[in-house]
Amino acid sequence: MGFSKHWWNSPLSRARVAVIAEMSTVLEETFGGTARDLERARPDGLDALMRTVLSQNTTDENRDRAYDRMRARFPDWGDVMAADVAQLKDAIRVAGLSNTKAPNMQAFLRWLKRKRGNLNLDFLRGLPNQAAVSLLTEHRGIGVKTAYIVLAFAFDRDMCAVDTHVYRILRRVGLVSSRCSREKAHTELAPLIPEGQARAYHINMVEFGKTVCTARNPSCGACPVSRLCRYYHELQVG
Repeated sequence: MGFSKHWWNSPLSRARVAVIAEMSTVLEETFGGTARDLERARPDGLDALMRTVLSQNTTDENRDRAYDRMRARFPDWGDVMAADVAQLKDAIRVAGLSNTKAPNMQAFLRWLKRKRGNLNLDFLRGLPNQAAVSLLTEHRGIGVKTAYIVLAFAFDRDMCAVDTHVYRILRRVGLVSSRCSREKAHTELAPLIPEGQARAYHINMVEFGKTVCTARNPSCGACPVSRLCRYYHELQVG
């Protein structure tokens, strides 16, 4: 496709649609997100939510260590809900921010038990995407990214969460402005992604961000989408 060298200066959304489509194709060929998505196990919704809350501002390794320690000490979600908060904080301390994560998790579990009569999120299957996002994000400690991850990967919704990697790439390429918040980026990105490709796009963008378009010293010379990228072209000019 013949993109203008400075396509990001265009006010037309169709330029962004075309760039996203090209990126989606190239990154899929490079990282194979669709196949990886089909192969992965689908987690329980509540498990996915709590694991994602634990993942905030920490590494995947520390998230998993915290989750495993919590479940070893408190085997089911009723135990987590009823636990002494100091003990829960201690169990998840390795994930960081335990003083806020522990009470937030317990508050959500108590709300869920009170409103639904059980501790599972299966009822979300009957809600439209935006209604489910709105319901989840009413709760302290659950942001838009967390809601999107849970809905996409536990409930197979066609949604792309904008995490640290995705947000960095979107801004570098020029798909969102530097003034666009991460939360707003979700709504700006959603209509640009080809239908049915949002989960794979997220998977591919995260892998791309970890291996090529890294936070420090991105490997622009090895980048498969550099010709589309504002950051790369600005480097060339500079």
